[in-house]
Amino acid sequence: MIYRIGFLFLTIVSAVPLSAKELNILFLGNSFTARHDIAGLVEQVLEEGDPDTDVHVQRVIYGGQNMFKHSTYYFSQSFIEQSTLTEETITRRIATMRDYLRSDTPPNLEEWNQHWSSIGKTNVSFAGIHKHITRAIRNHEMLLRNNPRTKWDYVVLQSWRDVSEQPSQGYERYATKLAKIVKAQGGEVILYMTSPETQNQTPVTEPYNVSSAERDTAAGLRMAKTLQPKAVIPVPLAIKNIQTGDSNKPGTDLVFRYHNDGHPNQTCAFLVANLFYAAITGKSPESLRFNSVTENKLNKGKDPDGGEPTVVFDHKVKAHLQRMAHQSMLDFKRRVEKEK
Repeated sequence: MIYRIGFLFLTIVSAVPLSAKELNILFLGNSFTARHDIAGLVEQVLEEGDPDTDVHVQRVIYGGQNMFKHSTYYFSQSFIEQSTLTEETITRRIATMRDYLRSDTPPNLEEWNQHWSSIGKTNVSFAGIHKHITRAIRNHEMLLRNNPRTKWDYVVLQSWRDVSEQPSQGYERYATKLAKIVKAQGGEVILYMTSPETQNQTPVTEPYNVSSAERDTAAGLRMAKTLQPKAVIPVPLAIKNIQTGDSNKPGTDLVFRYHNDGHPNQTCAFLVANLFYAAITGKSPESLRFNSVTENKLNKGKDPDGGEPTVVFDHKVKAHLQRMAHQSMLDFKRRVEKEK
């Protein structure tokens, strides 16, 4: 964490803060980070919880992409390393990505096939990611022209349909690769488990797709043990806990994704932001005034289901989601301790 300390004459020292804290957070992900601007929501809740902290966020986002492609084909590690990265390295990575565009076959076909096989997919086209490589080249060219040399306190690594039942494969493998780079740069890692397969679009009377929730939670526990990250954001566990309900009313009327879109809705984004707060601070978000989320991809001014972009949560729903975010973080931490 970076501290800025200023000294003035005694007669005016009360006019300025004696110290201000800065917190720099880099988010690597896809639309599950971009929609509702998860990074911006995290910035908002952290600054509300600690007004003396000035939070800065940066986003490196490629739609539909995972940490395998972030690390292997888009060189997103450049942004993790930007405080120490040389112009020669950036230029070399741009040249390598331009070489990738000249072929419809990945440079390491064995690794490509092995990755997709580990998460149950086959015949994935390499040419399909050319547009993202082109964008990654542009991002690197921008970094070459203007490198802010930011040193990151935290780097968020987002999962997305790439959690494997096999240890050290899929998200676990490539997030670990990037986590080592983060630690070498003096930062800490936050593992954002998105859990798209457990997000219900209609009310449920029991947890939805339990096997996926348990698989993703198990991967998060393994990575918590081996990587010792700043935090794991256990969205699958939190959604499962909410969907379980209680003995008086099993299940939940809350829904966590749109009907007309495969993305999380405002309710899920609100839960995620509160999970980040609980994970980073170790405190419950129940005292926060934060109570609304706005969809940022609209169709004729409406969200994907035709609703208003901004959802303001009433006190009951707000308190329930905040409480469940905190309880789920405590639940996850207990499981980590049990694994030790």
